[in-house]
Amino acid sequence: MSERSARFRRPASLFDSTAEAIEGAPDPSTRTELAHHSAAALLDGALHTSDPDVVERVVTLVREEGLEDLAMLWSGSPAQTLPGALWRLYVLHTWVHAQGEDVVHRYREGAATVPGLRYLAGFAEPPDAHQVTQTLDEILRGAFTGDLALALARAGAVAVICAHGTAHLADRAASASAQEELTTQAGRLLTTGEDLAAAARLADRDTLE
Repeated sequence: MSERSARFRRPASLFDSTAEAIEGAPDPSTRTELAHHSAAALLDGALHTSDPDVVERVVTLVREEGLEDLAMLWSGSPAQTLPGALWRLYVLHTWVHAQGEDVVHRYREGAATVPGLRYLAGFAEPPDAHQVTQTLDEILRGAFTGDLALALARAGAVAVICAHGTAHLADRAASASAQEELTTQAGRLLTTGEDLAAAARLADRDTLE
């Protein structure tokens, strides 16, 4: 394990009140508290600022800093909690930015299977890589500045559509190993989509904490 991964580092864009609370390596007994505190602070800070630069730092946080820091804070949180939901949203956002063409391919394969979700996802028809990355930016920005429940629901729809598309690709895979890998990916995408949808329902009732 490298020195960088062995120590706890807070995301650079967290707000001061959060940063002060999480200096040093988090004790396991306080990890849950830190996850909830940091997620709530990030959300609250973006919702109550008039500074567009703050919002933009929230949107580009993972692109600038990587997933490692957020993983240490949030990845162990249950899916139907605020840090768990935001973690899945950032992971999906990162995947779309890194693999835009692949996402478009999987999305197009799955769109006909769950047509009702296409409208919720909000992609242009037919989508392209540039457009889907812009839409995921819009979804992530909306989570912090607009309607969290809607943003999570839209992200969940994207993941579920891509899950169905990945399953279709698995059915046509040329080898057993490729089929197995795609089937595993489809299952993970479906779980992520369902988790985001469940978190969206809680957020809509103001019970996502």
